[in-house]
Amino acid sequence: MLHLLHGNFGLPYDWDACLPPEVPVKAWHLWEIYRNHPETRSLTGFAAWFNNQIEAHPHPGPNHLAGYSLGGRLALHVLADRPALWQQALFLSTHPGLTSDAERTARLSHDMAWRARCLSSESWHTLSDAWNSQPVLRSPSQASPPDHAALEPWRQEIAGAFVDWSLGHQHDQLPILAKLPITGQWLAGAADPKFSGLAQQTSQSLSLFKHQIIPQAGHRLLTDCPATVKKIIQASLG
Repeated sequence: MLHLLHGNFGLPYDWDACLPPEVPVKAWHLWEIYRNHPETRSLTGFAAWFNNQIEAHPHPGPNHLAGYSLGGRLALHVLADRPALWQQALFLSTHPGLTSDAERTARLSHDMAWRARCLSSESWHTLSDAWNSQPVLRSPSQASPPDHAALEPWRQEIAGAFVDWSLGHQHDQLPILAKLPITGQWLAGAADPKFSGLAQQTSQSLSLFKHQIIPQAGHRLLTDCPATVKKIIQASLG
């Protein structure tokens, strides 16, 4: 079973175009989880709850995990919490974590500002446009960003997750992942220099992981290159 975690300002169906039809999957809804399970409102709390669900509802065969951006960061904590449950992982445009207190403090301040915007009277359309216009999210393929109108009912949850699941709370996870007997891949778009650099760093730290830089793709791999992601998923689970 392949378990999928979507990104910020995202929904489970963001994965749809990337999935081979023969692969059994479960795409999790992060905002539903955040709303209904208060114990998940930290990175480690989410990881413990998620692994409890995997143990309580087992499926035949091995468990595989894939996360995009925010979902990838959550996936890192899931693996660290109970590595024996997982065989393989796929990280797309994922930050492994910050190495200094100063970086974490600055990032937390940045995410608190986004939380304040989500909780303000600013229209959802304006807020979504501001999110999509960030340089890191620009698409070299000119692919349209996902339609996030359906996210407005989850405004409170997205606001809370900005801080509770902030990169500002995340230490570098690579030393932890390097000790785990889990294989996988770390993907980034060639037009996303920051995350391409992070993906390349993983190959220096993780002997069981490969990194792949995808041409003509930016940060939004699920919309920039769904066919390529589908092939990678198919090959890795084949």
